[in-house]
Amino acid sequence: RALDAFPKTMEDARIKTASGGILSLLSLTVIVILFISEFIAFLSPERHVELRVDVSRGESLKVYIDIDFPRINCELLGIDALDATGNIQLEITNGLTKTRLDKFGKVVPTRKVFPAERKKPIRSLSNEPSACGSCYGATDGCCNTCSDVQDAYRTRGWVLTSLESIEQCVKEGKHMNITSTYRPGEGCKIDGFIQVSKVQGNFHISPGHTFESHGRQMHDMSAFRESQLDLSHTIHSLSFGDAYPGQLNPLDGVEKVAGNGPEGLGMYEYFVKVVPTSFKGRFNSHVIKSNQYSVTEFFRASDPVKGGNLLPGVFIIYDMSPILLVFTERQKSFFHFIVQFFAIIGGVYSISCIIDSGIYHLPRMIKKKNAPKLF
Repeated sequence: RALDAFPKTMEDARIKTASGGILSLLSLTVIVILFISEFIAFLSPERHVELRVDVSRGESLKVYIDIDFPRINCELLGIDALDATGNIQLEITNGLTKTRLDKFGKVVPTRKVFPAERKKPIRSLSNEPSACGSCYGATDGCCNTCSDVQDAYRTRGWVLTSLESIEQCVKEGKHMNITSTYRPGEGCKIDGFIQVSKVQGNFHISPGHTFESHGRQMHDMSAFRESQLDLSHTIHSLSFGDAYPGQLNPLDGVEKVAGNGPEGLGMYEYFVKVVPTSFKGRFNSHVIKSNQYSVTEFFRASDPVKGGNLLPGVFIIYDMSPILLVFTERQKSFFHFIVQFFAIIGGVYSISCIIDSGIYHLPRMIKKKNAPKLF
């Protein structure tokens, strides 16, 4: 009897108590909650971050934009881009679409329009034999079409403010100047992408007409002398390159409301620092080449019609970082998950036993201490 290979169970483990039952249920609930939490963490991939020097050269970059201008017409807005290499894109139409919006921000049920669209020529002097149209002093040659007159003016560096006085433009149906298309209360939605070089540069959306003269970029806003423009805008999305899971773009959802009067017209500048980023998912061997960016905003009031020397519009001025950010997703170890699971069971069981033991023995210890002593 002194030697027993099968020790007896402790007394507090054999006696059924209400507190013990409640503690068991609480312990089981905690184990289930912690197991679900650990299982969700196991299914979530680990994302490893690595910094490298970006050695890519000569690559192009797609900039995806979705911007609303609720108080200016589509025909009045132009999109231009230029970069540090001297590459200039004027009045971009490839990859971009413009959609008319009503005063409530709803899409006007008409076809989409492009800034470079014009009506088909009705009649041209070039179709007439022995015709030599006037270039209106821009050159001594012949200008038989409206485009010839415009090109002659651009070459000379002159600004053509109205087409109504140009015979060729009137005959071709192009004599309606830009102010005739100004419709207060109508807005414009611009969405699509712009293809740019992967170097420092900017692109901007501004009212008026842009052209190149003698190697310099010129912008004509003379047609807006009598119009009060409102460049309030909402940037629904702006991203550089393809999207990847978990990507955050600081300019998404940014809204700017121009004030009343001339102080509301000016340059809305967004200085963007672009960080090249590559992403590789855990179940996909394809590497997504994308970009992240940070942004700083600045506004400078300027009305060219009233003596301002700045071009009003929305300017996205970007610069490329030399650092490449590499994201790699990896699956967590299954053995680590098993170890964590058993650690949860053991930990909760140990703590519940300590609490149950304290609840069981503490009243007895107090009762024993307060019991009268027999001499």
